[in-house]
Amino acid sequence: MTEESSKRQNEKLVVLATFDNPSEAHRLRAELEANGIRASVSNENSANVIGASLFGRIAAISIEVLVLDADLNRATEIKNNYLNNRKETPVPEWTCHCGETVDAGFSTCWACGVEYQEKN
Repeated sequence: MTEESSKRQNEKLVVLATFDNPSEAHRLRAELEANGIRASVSNENSANVIGASLFGRIAAISIEVLVLDADLNRATEIKNNYLNNRKETPVPEWTCHCGETVDAGFSTCWACGVEYQEKN
């Protein structure tokens, strides 16, 4: 093992951001990686197993974007730019693949937990 790989192995992962929506977490991860920062998404599968309540995803499970502690300052700048520049588009009323109609503003199907995906 080289000194560099040994050093990287001992670095601590920290939570950069939390989301209720896995697609938002993955968009931020992609933005970080496009800027040269390695990142990962955690707890995505736990949130899917638990599913959703009538009021949206269960709040006890947050989907996390993780970065190395050494990259935290630069990653925070990228995250802030990303969040400030993204366009908030309200989710319209939509019909899930399972057949349920989901009210406007909700990005998760209450019946099956699938996330809304904007049609191109």
